[in-house]
Amino acid sequence: MSSPGLAFANLTLLLDVPQLPAILAGDIFTKYRIYSNQILLDTFTNANMLSDIHYPYNRINIQSYAINKMGRSRKYTSDLSMCPFGVPY
Repeated sequence: MSSPGLAFANLTLLLDVPQLPAILAGDIFTKYRIYSNQILLDTFTNANMLSDIHYPYNRINIQSYAINKMGRSRKYTSDLSMCPFGVPY
């Protein structure tokens, strides 16, 4: 690599380093928010004794063990079904 390339790399590094604490803090906050939402969702689900499939970011078509994502009844939902490959989801 030539020296102008190294100078550009050093300049880029110097410009990015001061932003690292803000980037890391934002990432940690986002991960904490997602984790806390999952904990609240699991607590709410276990408190009501529901056995639904939850996709927390999908609020439009809510799925469960009885209803698939298209709003139709899910096939092979019984535990006693004779599906040779097990539960298909």
